[in-house]
Amino acid sequence: MEQKTFEETIAFAIQREIEAKDFYLRASQVVQQSGTKELFLEFSKQEEGHRRLLEDLKPEKVLQARIEKIPNLKISDYMGPVEFRPDLSYAEILRVAMKREEHSVKLYTDLKQPNGDEALNKLFDFLVQEETKHKYRLEKIYDEEILK
Repeated sequence: MEQKTFEETIAFAIQREIEAKDFYLRASQVVQQSGTKELFLEFSKQEEGHRRLLEDLKPEKVLQARIEKIPNLKISDYMGPVEFRPDLSYAEILRVAMKREEHSVKLYTDLKQPNGDEALNKLFDFLVQEETKHKYRLEKIYDEEILK
């Protein structure tokens, strides 16, 4: 793997994690329902953890990573975009969050190159996995709390 390409990809992913962390912090400040502030703060902490993980990630560790198959409820796949505003309801904030995670999954999936660099593709698989975990969790919450 070209070190420069790996480092550029990591820097790009770190910036995306910082943006996600900031989004979840803003969401935690907007929600009104009890328990939801803590939920979004937890997501913010997870994004911060992803950032720290990426900062310490080396190509040889990526090749050893085990990629899990995460379920896809596809709830967000059929939703239109919602723009983040301070007056959003809990359901709308969840929709914004699901769409953000969905777009991250698609981005990292699209960045993989067929027959490309094995370690770089594994890095994208890892990033897809982490974003898919968040998407799944958000969709599950939405299904259980909003669609019930």
